[in-house]
Amino acid sequence: MKQNTKASRRMLLSVPASILAVSLGLGGCRSQNIEIPSDRQHLTGSEAAGKPQTKTASPSEPENEAQQDHLNPLANQEFDQMTDELYTSLVSFDYLTQRQFYQDPAAAGTSGSGTVSLTICDPALPDLSETAWEQQLEMKKSLKFQLGTINQSQLNSERQKLYDILTFYADNELKKDGLSAFRLLSALSPEQGLMVQIPKKLNSFSLNSRQDVEDYLTLLSDLPRLFKDLSDLCQEGADQGLHFTEQWLKDAASACAPYCLTPEHNSLVASFPDRLSQIPDLTEEERAAYISRNQEAVSQYVIPAYQKLNQEIRQLPIQSLEYEGLCGQKDGREYYRYLVSRNSGTSCQDIRQLKNAIEDQLKQNTQALNELLKKAPEDSLSLHAAAAFSDDPDETLSFLQKETDKHFPAFPSGETAEAVTLSISVVPVESEDLWEIPSAELIPFDAKTSGRRLFLNQNTTANQGHLYAALSQAGFPGRAYRQYYAMQQSSTPLLTVLSFPGWEQGWDLYGRIYAISFDNGLTPEARQMARLSLSSSKAIRALIDIQVNYYGWGLEEVQAYLTEQYHTHEEGIAEAIYRKSLYAPADSVIEYAGYLELRQIKAQAQAELGDFFDETAFHRFLLEEGAAPFGLIRKSLKGWILEQNLSKIGN
Repeated sequence: MKQNTKASRRMLLSVPASILAVSLGLGGCRSQNIEIPSDRQHLTGSEAAGKPQTKTASPSEPENEAQQDHLNPLANQEFDQMTDELYTSLVSFDYLTQRQFYQDPAAAGTSGSGTVSLTICDPALPDLSETAWEQQLEMKKSLKFQLGTINQSQLNSERQKLYDILTFYADNELKKDGLSAFRLLSALSPEQGLMVQIPKKLNSFSLNSRQDVEDYLTLLSDLPRLFKDLSDLCQEGADQGLHFTEQWLKDAASACAPYCLTPEHNSLVASFPDRLSQIPDLTEEERAAYISRNQEAVSQYVIPAYQKLNQEIRQLPIQSLEYEGLCGQKDGREYYRYLVSRNSGTSCQDIRQLKNAIEDQLKQNTQALNELLKKAPEDSLSLHAAAAFSDDPDETLSFLQKETDKHFPAFPSGETAEAVTLSISVVPVESEDLWEIPSAELIPFDAKTSGRRLFLNQNTTANQGHLYAALSQAGFPGRAYRQYYAMQQSSTPLLTVLSFPGWEQGWDLYGRIYAISFDNGLTPEARQMARLSLSSSKAIRALIDIQVNYYGWGLEEVQAYLTEQYHTHEEGIAEAIYRKSLYAPADSVIEYAGYLELRQIKAQAQAELGDFFDETAFHRFLLEEGAAPFGLIRKSLKGWILEQNLSKIGN
């Protein structure tokens, strides 16, 4: 008998349909070792720019960490050695990863007296082989073993916190053991697969020197090898029982189409000349030669590789699956649990508990929305988080930076948000397919501060509501603010390399929703309506993601849910959300789970501190905790609340 895995839908209060509609491998590394500063001495953003760095100590963190080192020097030294080795392994994983953190890895160790060796990677695209996968897994197993040899109680408090983070990281990464076939789902995703991501990475590859251009052209020449590996991986996945529907393969092949065009219409060619302007003293002859070589490389390597991949995708075997989501694949639910646990960092014990938490928040939002609508007609409440303030990107960003300074702390260096220079670039229409818009590109550890840029597309800049939302989420107080704070705050760059998307994306969404409450020209009621609408829209997407990938909903059930609960009859909305859930499983859940955790942690602090609650101090606490699993942040919250109470009473 077939097991019924479909969860019943919980009925929610009805809200206007307009709410949903509006909101709705290891690369080649050469054996060239250089000395770089160790974690305790690493140059972060402000230091690399020649600015003094002042680390603000957490109230719960002892002021005499150095004295604690002398209590158990051997244990702390062994732990530091282990984290140094892990850092160098992760940052030297492949060429593109290394360039994400070091614009010039060979020059990264010219200052400082550390003992950490950085292996310089040759320019190459990622390795998709089973060997590379196993090497990643072995690194996590080694980390888990080494953690087991260390007595955590002998570490000082800062290292104990890092120990807990690494334990979470290792435990969750090891859940991938036996699930290697699922890397194909990500690699062949029409929305986030290699055929989409690699051009984005190539286009964001900084060209600051002539050697950068040579490396970039080498990467272009490596694309046929990468796509051959992807084709081989498709065969391996089929042999291991991984299946694709006709629509998936059709959409994956269509994702290749923009890069199958002739050179004059290829976005990698169109975007290249402007990027050369970053290279100082480049002669017109050199510039013309580079443009010619890039066009030749696109013609010789990129276009044929995409054309061949397009054909091979269309020739893959088609399967009719009972459930299109991950739950329709062998071990798919196990893989989904891994994605949610590892990437969201949620404190919920399982998928069902997380689903209930999201539903409860959605119910609260719905009740609040209905109360608002009772007090004012729907057409008198603007649902756009937007900006009666300005339609100019620079003015809007400046406004957001000034408002951020009123509610969020200055950076550890003492620099305010308003003082940060973040240039806005409008992406040409012909290059928009290369970008996840909006996107922010901040500086690697060893780059100059002038490299901070934020990219927007034409449609974003043409719409006040979209502009305000994009700049608050990708700029201030969202991603750019968070990343710049982290570059100065982190006492170890390892915490920057260990990605915790739940905290990171949760903060960005929190920043976007928080910015709606700024004095931007909307009435208080309209701001509340916009905040609740955006939160509800994100919650709906997260719930549908869970239902599709874990409980087996299909497109018809998604459409029925939206129709019954939100009176949304447009099939296009349902299909867009459904396809997003299939092609980027858990992404919507990770973002909203992170946001929800931050909201719950804030609510707990407000409830326990009462009149003693200081919002700026709370934001500083979150930023100093940094990207981490939320269960660990909740533990730290107890000590922070105690410190806040004691300090207020003392005053």
